Amino acid sequence: MYDDAPPLKVWAYSGLAVFSLLFLFLSYCYMGFGPYAKELKKSNLGLQAALFENNSKDTSSLSVVVVGSSLLERALVDTREIEKAISERTKQPAEFLRISIYYMTMDLAHEMDLFEYLIKYPPDYLFLENIGINLDDPFGEGLPAPVDAALLNLRNVFRSKMGLPLHENYYNRWYTFDIMPHPTNPFYTFEFDSSTYKSLETKRMIVRKVSENERANEAYAALKEKTKIIFLGMPIAQGLQPDFLDEPAAKVFNNVMKDYQRDYNINYWQYTDVMPDSCFSDGFHLNVMGAKKYQDWFVSKLASLE
Repeated sequence: MYDDAPPLKVWAYSGLAVFSLLFLFLSYCYMGFGPYAKELKKSNLGLQAALFENNSKDTSSLSVVVVGSSLLERALVDTREIEKAISERTKQPAEFLRISIYYMTMDLAHEMDLFEYLIKYPPDYLFLENIGINLDDPFGEGLPAPVDAALLNLRNVFRSKMGLPLHENYYNRWYTFDIMPHPTNPFYTFEFDSSTYKSLETKRMIVRKVSENERANEAYAALKEKTKIIFLGMPIAQGLQPDFLDEPAAKVFNNVMKDYQRDYNINYWQYTDVMPDSCFSDGFHLNVMGAKKYQDWFVSKLASLE
């Protein structure tokens, strides 16, 4: 019965081939010639240019920067309209910049040197999306960004050769800051992703301790005399746990917010109005109707400070 077993060297060659392919793929993911490194380089250049343009161009203008994830992109969607609304409500020129980092985490913000750039080009107001900055997903945010970027690039190479439409490159949001959803996007069509909503019903986040945010804290300390920093809460469907925090975690979060207010003068703005499911694309990301509500709330609250 053992006569049909392949020779040991066949297994060795197969294993070596698999190992070699895996090594080449991981090199493509993580080395400087890979898609992720290229996107990160574009991000660094784009961030510096955008922050300089927004915060240094006109000292008489009110400079506002909001940093977040795809949630933010769907909540504050029309940046030029928001800029105009801020100017009208505050009676002064305004410069508004939205930085939407897909799958944003504190670790990714560090990779992008985000806080160092903010120190170099400080705005008058800095809003940081709470979920991406102060909370972590205990199971991670899907594939590591270098792997995800490589797979996305490879898929698009193959699709291009086959004459198929390319998948959206969501990493370009890191350096093209005013992109709006395509007209066929669920943001406009009001399609609801019930499967994603179902998966979010059991989702839970964990709170980052103040001591875990050393680089961010250094930036907060450097900025607090010249920039008003505010953690920005995001709306969520009524059937989901607010911020995906259970009761003990919510208490920890409240204490973290108190510490940041005391030590760095950072406030927390939580959206407290109730939005029906019809304002969401999946219970988490807003659609155009929800974005209008959130945008009006944001502009009104900001104008009340001026």
